[in-house]
Amino acid sequence: MKNILIGYGESLTENINVKSGSGKKKHPYSFAEARERFIDDMTVVLENARAKPTNQCANGEVVIQFLQHPSYLAKSYYPNKLFKRFGLRDVGSKAVTVKPTKWAIKEPPEEGLASCVFVSGTPDKFEAMLNAVTYEALPETAQTSIRTLEKTSTIDVTEKVKAIDKGKELLKLEVVLHASKSDSYIRQSFEQYATSIEAIADWTKVKIVGGLTFLPVSISSGNEFNLAAFSHLRALRSVPKLRINRPDLMRTSFATTFALPEFIDLQTDFEVCIFDGGLGDNTVISQWANEIVPADIKGSHPKLLSHGSEVCSTYLFGPYDEKHNSLSKPYTKIDIVRVLSPTETDPDLFDVLARIEQVLSLKKYKYVNISLGPRLSIDDDDVHVWTSVLDNLLQDGHCLATVAIGNDGDLSKELSRIQPPSDMVNCFAVGSSDTIADDWAKAPYSCIGPGRSPGIVKPDGVIFGGSENDLFKIYSPLTHSIIGTMGTSYSAPYAMRVAAGIDAITDFDLSATTVKALLIHNADRKGHPMTDVGWGRLPSSPESVIECLDDEATIVFQGELKKSNHLRIPIPMPNGLDCTWVHLKATFCFNAVTDPEHPLHYTRSGLDISFRANDGRIPEGAEHPETKTFFSVGKLYDTEQELREDAHKWETSISREQRFRLSTLSNPVFDVKYHAREKGGDSDNTLPPLNYSLILSIRAEGDNNVYNMILQQNQTLQTVKVRNRIEVI
Repeated sequence: MKNILIGYGESLTENINVKSGSGKKKHPYSFAEARERFIDDMTVVLENARAKPTNQCANGEVVIQFLQHPSYLAKSYYPNKLFKRFGLRDVGSKAVTVKPTKWAIKEPPEEGLASCVFVSGTPDKFEAMLNAVTYEALPETAQTSIRTLEKTSTIDVTEKVKAIDKGKELLKLEVVLHASKSDSYIRQSFEQYATSIEAIADWTKVKIVGGLTFLPVSISSGNEFNLAAFSHLRALRSVPKLRINRPDLMRTSFATTFALPEFIDLQTDFEVCIFDGGLGDNTVISQWANEIVPADIKGSHPKLLSHGSEVCSTYLFGPYDEKHNSLSKPYTKIDIVRVLSPTETDPDLFDVLARIEQVLSLKKYKYVNISLGPRLSIDDDDVHVWTSVLDNLLQDGHCLATVAIGNDGDLSKELSRIQPPSDMVNCFAVGSSDTIADDWAKAPYSCIGPGRSPGIVKPDGVIFGGSENDLFKIYSPLTHSIIGTMGTSYSAPYAMRVAAGIDAITDFDLSATTVKALLIHNADRKGHPMTDVGWGRLPSSPESVIECLDDEATIVFQGELKKSNHLRIPIPMPNGLDCTWVHLKATFCFNAVTDPEHPLHYTRSGLDISFRANDGRIPEGAEHPETKTFFSVGKLYDTEQELREDAHKWETSISREQRFRLSTLSNPVFDVKYHAREKGGDSDNTLPPLNYSLILSIRAEGDNNVYNMILQQNQTLQTVKVRNRIEVI
């Protein structure tokens, strides 16, 4: 009998006090140098701002950009207080790569990642700021903010215009405005300006998330640069196509004998949903699957029903087992919401998103799958409307959304990157492996990472999705046959099957975030690049996730962190182990409030994790044991991104395994601090406590008693109970 997951790890934790501090910052520029640069730049900016036509400025305001030096990527250096001092408004930021004039470090790189901040205000307010910097004695905090600035400038319209479909006379654009819900005057001003240049904005489909307004606009080709001249317009691009599978999808039918599993009335305390093309009148799987058709969708289309029903079948039965000529039993029933209308030959991405949003806002489902989205590689400068809306809906952690990352991984590097909304930090982005065999790799079509920072590890993982040499064989409800296909459209629901299966076969209150952490914890990278496979290939069965190795114990922690508090999480190493080497693996996951107007500072929640291996090693004058590196930032970030001192703190998922000599471990712990920020960078006292999940594995190499010893020596821990539906692997 295999040992099973251990629960209630959070019962071992305690709150502690840890004093924090850091060394003196080395600045590339003196205040005198920075002030001179700022005065020169702002003088030019003011000339341009005052010359800007009034109809391009909402309430007389202009938006200019402040580019910080790469040495100031940490959120604590975000200069929001400087802008507030002069009545200016920070409306967003983005990441850019720059070559600064000077560095304050030895052997600096040629260029570095930097924060570009967008600030709104009237020319008079910017002039007041210029005069203060020029003539007044500023406080030290304001001087420091000025020293962080590399360049101040206006924004050229060419920077705002993204990918444009040059082949059409009438352009259908996605427009992004710097305008929150309370900024109606900006939207009104934009509507007037758009009308004046014969652009038509469809305000019935507007989406407002955080400090951004997204809306579709139609305009004649060549006029898009005039539209971009509106000061509060952040970005525009042609509306991308909808992706539901590969354009050159391979499909093969197999003449084979099979039977659907016997129907069992499955009862679970959670619900599951797929957003796709629907099921139609197919009654073969209706005992497990219930189709929901929104009121605005009329009729059906065979192509859309085929995709929807096969995605649904993948979740219910998994891939066809050729060895046993069988399909696996479903773990749960499922709802499938038809979000694609057959009357939309070119589906409106805003309409499709609205249908998904309407369902998710009800917070009915614990697991959902999205195997469609814009066919567009993610952009570091701007968060897409799909990502913004859905991340916001999922930020409370009530739901785990598996999302297909797209099937353009075999295109050029620029076009092969993961596609929205799989770049969400609050979802589980799934790519495809090319085979179920041990010698697997990324499927050629599966898109690649990295994601943005935070969320740099994308995809979150891969699972078998088929390839030309090893097709993904599934039951097709429309043809009542086994067909061979491939695509991340199938790997995503396959991963959701495993996730929901973990929940279904365990009698334990697992949060959606904990299930996500379990999947990441059990992923196996096998040396493949993170940009290809994320954390690795995901387990193909829930049973394999809940079982421990003979010399291993895996403990689930589900707890709460209050802002700025330190939580000590003991690693319950039992006394009396008979081994030389101990393997520790830890996976932290949490959901975060997001700010789409700040892609570089996208999340407002972060964890500072310190590993203390030995309670007998306390540095002189210190109160707590010395810290050792456990989660290596270098494993996640490229050289230029490592310059961001706090980048790793804001990742919503982080996992690492290390091996230690048993003799070097004495009451090891993780000390965890929850950081919370306002939009951009300031401290925020309004965010609620953070719910975290930690999966911790302790493997005492060769000692098969470790599992029982941990339970015996920690009475509050309990083995997770398993329901009777567990299958033999």
